[in-house]
Amino acid sequence: MEKIITLFQKNKPLLRFMALSYLDKAIIFLLPLLVFQFFKDQRVYVSIEYIYSITTVIIPLVDLGLAGYFFYAYRNSDNQEATLKIFVKTFQRLYLLISCIGLVLIAVNYYGFEYEPFIVFIVSRLLFVLATVFFASYYRLTNKPEKAVYITLFSNVLSLSFLFAYFFSGLEFSLWLIFIGQILFSVFYLFKCVIDVFFKENKDFDNHKLKKLILSTLLFSWPSLLQVFIMMYITNYGKMHVLTKMNLDDGVLLSLVQRFSMLIFLTHSSIWAFIIKDIYVEKNLFVIRRNLLYKYLGFLTLALVFVIIVTEIYLVYNYVDLFRVTSISALIIGQTFFACIYAYLEMHYGRENKNIIKLYLALFSAFVFIMLLILLDINFLERISIAMFVSTFTSLLLSIFVLYKRNYKIA
Repeated sequence: MEKIITLFQKNKPLLRFMALSYLDKAIIFLLPLLVFQFFKDQRVYVSIEYIYSITTVIIPLVDLGLAGYFFYAYRNSDNQEATLKIFVKTFQRLYLLISCIGLVLIAVNYYGFEYEPFIVFIVSRLLFVLATVFFASYYRLTNKPEKAVYITLFSNVLSLSFLFAYFFSGLEFSLWLIFIGQILFSVFYLFKCVIDVFFKENKDFDNHKLKKLILSTLLFSWPSLLQVFIMMYITNYGKMHVLTKMNLDDGVLLSLVQRFSMLIFLTHSSIWAFIIKDIYVEKNLFVIRRNLLYKYLGFLTLALVFVIIVTEIYLVYNYVDLFRVTSISALIIGQTFFACIYAYLEMHYGRENKNIIKLYLALFSAFVFIMLLILLDINFLERISIAMFVSTFTSLLLSIFVLYKRNYKIA
């Protein structure tokens, strides 16, 4: 009992942060499911997942790798306080640029083509994710990781409140209910950026430093940008084609199992946000810290077991052909679990500024994925499930081999 209490005390900050983060991510997780449960519309549900997937694939390219480079630059900076300030000012200008591009795309879509309302939700979610990912990095480096969670928690609770209000009032569902919190935050932060950039004094801001930082970011991050884009495209390939290449029943199955699997990823991202600074400030580049790795794998495995149980219960109560749906769900859940471990290990390449290795691994994964899509002559859902799992698992094995050959040690 004494050991358990001691372990709890040592991990109290992590557990508190994870509890807060899980509350936020539980709402993110539940929002589309509640829409499906309340309004019983398969097409609306897969449309929400489609919007989420499109955003997830695009986001690695639009932030220019700024959030990822943040930790590396901070670690190697002689003046870490100044580094924080220059990154914030650079990000605000990037956010303004992406916002303007997004507004232009919406206007062109509205006036030049047959209007597609999805674009408003895609742009607003893109801006929301862009900002919150950066804030997660910033507040972690300032040792206040919970502040980033408060931002997303407020936005998600607002959307959840609107959803409940509409459902219990018997009003007709509209997609903007899911995205209202994100839209309002994106608009609010856009105005803040305008005020900070154009109306507040910026005498201490050096445009030369801005250009130098962006160039350094791109030189450091371009392999990671392509690598994350490839991995996200593979993971979200099915949901991006759910409205065109499979029937609604298969589309719902894929989307639901991937949403259940999201609990594994949320566990991964919660722990990652808390320990990433400790990993990056480790002086020995070729050491994988045993205590952090085991802590990470322990929490991730608990999430895996929970997801398996929840998914199986859902499948038993909702499907007749249990062998098929269980096999598909096992492949999807397994792919998510191995993808998280793969992402955790990849952080170590970033620490030693070897992001090119990450790109090579992603290209290998993409090659395996594409070959399986071409060679397998089976149902589309089974094909992408097998392709996702095999490409991710083989890439993980290759990554472990590369770390071993580079003389990494667990210590």
